[in-house]
Amino acid sequence: MKRSLPDADTVKAAIDAVLEEAATSGRRPTITAVERRLGIPHATFHRHYTNLIDTHFRPRIPAPALPTTHPESPPDVRREENLSRLRQENTDLRRTLALYEEAIRQLALENDALRKGATVVPLTTQRRPCPPSPS
Repeated sequence: MKRSLPDADTVKAAIDAVLEEAATSGRRPTITAVERRLGIPHATFHRHYTNLIDTHFRPRIPAPALPTTHPESPPDVRREENLSRLRQENTDLRRTLALYEEAIRQLALENDALRKGATVVPLTTQRRPCPPSPS
């Protein structure tokens, strides 16, 4: 025997109850909580009540709270610190990219030479030996 689905008013009442409970507890309301309250499987709920999710539930979800700012560091200071950090990361990434580009270029030249049957002479890397550590 097939169980009948609740009507739109019953689903709206369940959504209202979940939203009220979430506001009281300080938690975020979820459709899963509505589904549990009604005893309806997730896929079935979405198949039959998508319009109520879009019109009755989502518009009433409160916006997430903004993170609190630290009083000892004003927003301008944090912004400048972030910009400085991001600029340094950008510089480091550009250096790494240049190294990779050069390695790919060399590999492409070697690959082309090998395909043509030429002898490939490995190039020495331009690494400098590490200075001896003071003992």
